Amino acid sequence: MIYRILASALFVFTLAHSAHASAQEASALEHKTVSVSTTEGLTLSGYVSRPTGSQAPLPALFLTQWVSCGSVAPRENRVSSEERLALAAGYALIRVDRAGEGSSEGPGCNALDYNTEVRHYREALAQISKDHWVDSDRIVIYGSSLGSTTAPLVADGNDVAGVIVQGGGALTYLERMVHFDRQQLERQADFAPDKIHAEMLRRMEFQRYYLLDKMTPEAIEEAHPHLAGVWNSLLGTDTKPHYGRPHAWHWQAAEKDWLSAWVRIKKPVMVIYGEYDQFEPRQSHRVIVDTINRLRPGSATWLEIPHAGHGLRIYPDPVSAYAWSDGESRPELFVEPVSKWLRSVAGGE
Repeated sequence: MIYRILASALFVFTLAHSAHASAQEASALEHKTVSVSTTEGLTLSGYVSRPTGSQAPLPALFLTQWVSCGSVAPRENRVSSEERLALAAGYALIRVDRAGEGSSEGPGCNALDYNTEVRHYREALAQISKDHWVDSDRIVIYGSSLGSTTAPLVADGNDVAGVIVQGGGALTYLERMVHFDRQQLERQADFAPDKIHAEMLRRMEFQRYYLLDKMTPEAIEEAHPHLAGVWNSLLGTDTKPHYGRPHAWHWQAAEKDWLSAWVRIKKPVMVIYGEYDQFEPRQSHRVIVDTINRLRPGSATWLEIPHAGHGLRIYPDPVSAYAWSDGESRPELFVEPVSKWLRSVAGGE
């Protein structure tokens, strides 16, 4: 149940308001499917979208996705938020279905590890950037949720025009998951503040064995019986193995030095944070902006959306946000400032 709520949250922003998109809105974009060949011989399905009637190659957004699995193929009569953003900025939009999703070949997203996912994105970027709808000199990487961690790794060493992230940051993965645990204990309906201290100590010990020592949950409980029951209490363990992704995905994420990757990006960066984000801490976002601007003043732009949750719906308070209750869709709070930034960075038409 927890995983399904999280998966829904990760798509809330993508699908928010889109169910009501008119046929006229949908027709404002044209789409085509392209193929991506991976090193191991898989064929992935990529999608390039652009404002209908465009003639010249356009600057483009390249999407790196959230943790949960699912196809990102364009849908008839429904306009996603990333499509709205591309339209508002005058950009093309590049998406790729991960292995096993949509028409993409492979064993399935639920077996796809972190390193392979990043490599597939990098291979897709290299190939789709040559498409005649795309101006290869003006591509901005856009990472959503945990795609915010893959975004700087995809950009690293590539001559991109900039990077945007929302819903993810640059603290270590261990810190991120410990924060997940803290948020769960503090904001869930079954609130027991007198038990938080002891429970956090158990969870931090468990997460250390799991993420740093790369032990499976079963091995941890066998070696440390006092930690029995921790795994089943964590977010994302109701869909096996963990948020629907293999343990190796999380182990590899825990090895990554995302902040160093951000430092190597010498192009403009924009970071978006929702004040009531249910998962990702503010500091994880701020560390990107503060670090880059300390080294290269003015290179990173900060956008904080008041009362916004992880999917950027607007909530009356943090507890309501954590319960996904009484949220209001306000996509313009994201689309308008971010599209303005995109036009300044890569000159959308």
